[in-house]
Amino acid sequence: MRKIVFFAVLSLLSLMLCGCRTTHEDPNVTESVISDGEMYTIFENGELKITDGETLYIEGKMLCHKGGRITVEQGGSLMINGELELAGELFLDGFLGISENASVYGEGSASINSFNDIYCEGSFTAEIIPPKPVITDGVTSVGGVVIVNKKIPISKEYGRGLDWDVISALNKMRKESGYEMKLISGFRSYGTQVDVYKNWCERDGVEAAETYSSRPGHSEHQTGLTVDITNTEEEYAYTDEGRWVAENCYKYGFVIRYPKGKESVTGYTYEPWHLRYLGKSTAKLVFDSGLTLEEFLGVEGGGYYQSSADFMMGLY
Repeated sequence: MRKIVFFAVLSLLSLMLCGCRTTHEDPNVTESVISDGEMYTIFENGELKITDGETLYIEGKMLCHKGGRITVEQGGSLMINGELELAGELFLDGFLGISENASVYGEGSASINSFNDIYCEGSFTAEIIPPKPVITDGVTSVGGVVIVNKKIPISKEYGRGLDWDVISALNKMRKESGYEMKLISGFRSYGTQVDVYKNWCERDGVEAAETYSSRPGHSEHQTGLTVDITNTEEEYAYTDEGRWVAENCYKYGFVIRYPKGKESVTGYTYEPWHLRYLGKSTAKLVFDSGLTLEEFLGVEGGGYYQSSADFMMGLY
């Protein structure tokens, strides 16, 4: 395996001068390749910058040591078809593509501005540091991912129905799995959630109801990105369909939003039927991480700020 090491700040042009081959004839576009069988190393205090109009393909391996840094600036692209072992830091303002058999791993971290800047079909197990939450018209998002939970509300006016991407992904998952995956609940408006929440509180009491039913203004169903399928009992997890969904739904852009053993983080009991759509790439990242959406996005989870008694007084 041919090895080249980086000690100082280098541009993609420097990579080419080190022997990395160019692949594009357009003088305004610089494309370079770390070939299969080659390994490039960035040591402590070293940095590789990929600037606007530049693309680096990793077919072999890149190793970034602790204290090393890879910066992909806006308009730049890092395309990984081999391996990136990350003990240092990756700063992503541009685009990162990870093909099906590629991997990014290690004890380092990747800081991003938007999950739309990553397309991941392979494995990504290094730490991802997301941007700070942004609130727009009463809706909170992190890197373009909408987040709603007991701590983070959503505007009463938000939502017009189940997102078409969700419908399309669910239909594709049904077709390719051979399971029915009956839609039990999709989009719910704020007003509908008022009725649902009141019904469960009257039947089971407020304390019990709030372990599985959201207060209006805190329901993921209002985003239009969530579906409940087939059977809203925990036993669903132990059926053939439930096991298939747990193992494969990320391939279609979904994650099980309220996993088992994470009740203190999500604020809800285990719901193997409750699927949140994130898109294929982001769902793969969340699945690989083994984290809840709260943990993955770096936002607070758990219970409500307002007491049940105070909320019920305002609701009625």
